[in-house]
Amino acid sequence: MEIDSKAKRCPHCQADQRSWPARHPILTGLGVLILIGIIMSAIGGSNNSSTQTQTTGTTGSTNTQVENSPSSQPSEKPQDATPKVGDVAKLGDREFIVNTVKRSKALGYSTPKTGKEFVVVNVTIRNLGTDEVSYNPYDFKVQDANGAQESTTFASLDDSLSSGTLASNGKVTGSMAFEVPIGDQATLIFQPSFWSNQRVVVDLGNK
Repeated sequence: MEIDSKAKRCPHCQADQRSWPARHPILTGLGVLILIGIIMSAIGGSNNSSTQTQTTGTTGSTNTQVENSPSSQPSEKPQDATPKVGDVAKLGDREFIVNTVKRSKALGYSTPKTGKEFVVVNVTIRNLGTDEVSYNPYDFKVQDANGAQESTTFASLDDSLSSGTLASNGKVTGSMAFEVPIGDQATLIFQPSFWSNQRVVVDLGNK
């Protein structure tokens, strides 16, 4: 029999004539919420992908500029510190000072090689650490203007720096003699560890 299209139930058998969503409002509501969540998730994922791509591109561009910048290029050789006579320099647990520099053509009965003169350097070394440290005149070299480096030479000095050990806060003062060309520029190199390239370079001048 024909049934009115607006009828919610069949007047004969009482069957529910409403659509599925109308008959199951709770399930329909849950389905709508799930669908909305899926759509929002898809939109958010697309935006994140776009943002990530843009950020990566920007970072890559920045890195390229830094690498090509002259200031970012590594130097060919680390520069040594160059304190002057009387300046306090620190190297690890050691404090190091060049007190005086003197030049001489003879020290007692000792004379330098032809064309050279003695450079007598008086230094003080202090142990700032808690452990003992060693000291030795062969921790020092003098470099001339041509780049030649020489260790201390034998000469008659009243206060020669010997070798030994410094306790915590201990200090020692002594002198060493080196040979350099007469009137040549000289620098003192203090490198107490054979296993490390750390050192202090002091400008001794040319007078």
